[in-house]
Amino acid sequence: MILLIFVTALLVLVAAGRERRTRRAFADDGPAFRCRVRGRRGWSRWMWARWAGDLLVIRRGPVFDRIRRVPGVVTTEGVVRRHVRGRSLIAVRVRIARDAVIEVAADGQDRAELVGPYVAAAFSGLAAAPVRRRHNF
Repeated sequence: MILLIFVTALLVLVAAGRERRTRRAFADDGPAFRCRVRGRRGWSRWMWARWAGDLLVIRRGPVFDRIRRVPGVVTTEGVVRRHVRGRSLIAVRVRIARDAVIEVAADGQDRAELVGPYVAAAFSGLAAAPVRRRHNF
């Protein structure tokens, strides 16, 4: 019985170490951000993603490292605010095929990484700058 507990604890430690190494290696390849993706079945769990040119590279899974490379273009709607499971996030819609669109949501601090090469999308949806009024005396 003690041997079984020891082996289980060892496997958990090895899996945690592997997760940490692969997550760091993924983040070292480019500016990565934590996100949730909404497709046909609703919002996913938290994942890591980054842009590599026109490809959105998404890393799924804590132990079994699955990487999906999705060719996509950020739609013209730009950045919008979304409430996802009680958290206020920013999101962009990404067209991944002719008719397929996914939504990628991240924290507000990851705005630049979220839009990737589509920098113009990062500026939409921001509050308007204050206008300086002229005073005629």
